Amino acid sequence: MNPTKTHPTSGKLTVVSVMAVMLVIGACASGNILKWNQVDTAAMMKSDAGMQKLNTVRFETFGPDAEQLFGYFLYKDGIEVITGGGIPQKRLGKLTMREVMDDHAGVVRERQFTSGSNLIVREVFREGLVVGYTANDINMDVNIWDITTDKDAKVVLRLVYRDLRKKDGGDMRRDMHPAGR
Repeated sequence: MNPTKTHPTSGKLTVVSVMAVMLVIGACASGNILKWNQVDTAAMMKSDAGMQKLNTVRFETFGPDAEQLFGYFLYKDGIEVITGGGIPQKRLGKLTMREVMDDHAGVVRERQFTSGSNLIVREVFREGLVVGYTANDINMDVNIWDITTDKDAKVVLRLVYRDLRKKDGGDMRRDMHPAGR
């Protein structure tokens, strides 16, 4: 094949590739990020909301760091939670906020981690009502997206997070911009 000429099927492959990328972007872009408010954890655990048992999923970071970070999402019945993207997660059944705090302390102790922080608790709202709570390490940015469609029988939420720890220990500017500016 002559390198200066294009192959007759290369245009077709390009169109197919562009269409596939647009489909993926469209699928990922649908939904609305839910609003949240940070709460006073100690006060919450003494309240009715803190004593309520909710469906709970524990998720954790993965990758090159020796010590992983943990987060939790506690949510009401009638909600389906999707993590996706290979996020390591474990469904823990129904737990109270105190039980989540105890689980976190136990997992950190079991894995003999020396770092980690107290969990930050946020209440998550959908249509003006609290649908759940996130409880996560300060070094995680956790968001809940409402991806419910008209055909869904129940509310469908997608949990996404970002590990905020610097990856190279170097200049912060390199961590903020892919080009290092």
